[in-house]
Amino acid sequence: WEAGIPTSPVCNANCLGCISLQPSECCPSSQERIKFSPTPEEVSAVGIYHLEAAPEAIVSFGQGCEGEPSLAADRIAEGIKRIRAKTKRGQINMNSNAGWTEGIKTIVDAGLDTIRVSIISARDESYDAYYRASYHLADVRASIRYALDHGVYVSLNLLYFPGFNDREEELAAWQAFFRELPVQMIQVRNLNIDPDAFLAVMPKAKGKAVGTKRFLKVLSDEFPQLVIGSFS
Repeated sequence: WEAGIPTSPVCNANCLGCISLQPSECCPSSQERIKFSPTPEEVSAVGIYHLEAAPEAIVSFGQGCEGEPSLAADRIAEGIKRIRAKTKRGQINMNSNAGWTEGIKTIVDAGLDTIRVSIISARDESYDAYYRASYHLADVRASIRYALDHGVYVSLNLLYFPGFNDREEELAAWQAFFRELPVQMIQVRNLNIDPDAFLAVMPKAKGKAVGTKRFLKVLSDEFPQLVIGSFS
């Protein structure tokens, strides 16, 4: 019962495994990115219709066929306000890299219910190597902090590559991350990418890989409130 409402044709990251835009003569992206920017009226028309009609309704900004939704913050925020002026039903969600904190704040203040943040690492070096963005991990942390402080349910879309995420240094960084930012959920997503291309770009290992089962158990034991889910 989720309705995607793509809004942004542009992005502030250049992810190695982007599914909507790849450089020419590289691997083809699996989805075509939208080329227009819907108006708040168009956003709210779709949102109101779905939230009033669907049994367990949710509308989501930040689809695979678009860039970063927070870059359309003003239009999304106005759309949310128009939706909530008509109906209180359902959930309003956004999938985001959370890199532009001012945009995130604008959307949160408009009435966002949930946010799912795409992330691969809690270490600056690893994060920057994959996202190749105009922002940094500190900005993502600030956005998550603001969302949590304003009652938004925060989950992480954890891009997972066995042998990378479960390295000792990566796990230690995640433990520190969750102590600082008690997000409610992580969704462990298999990163579908060529292993050689991925490992050629990412930082070399500093410690051993503890294994996926151990990685998840350590997090589950230390943070019992953390829901660990997967759609892989």
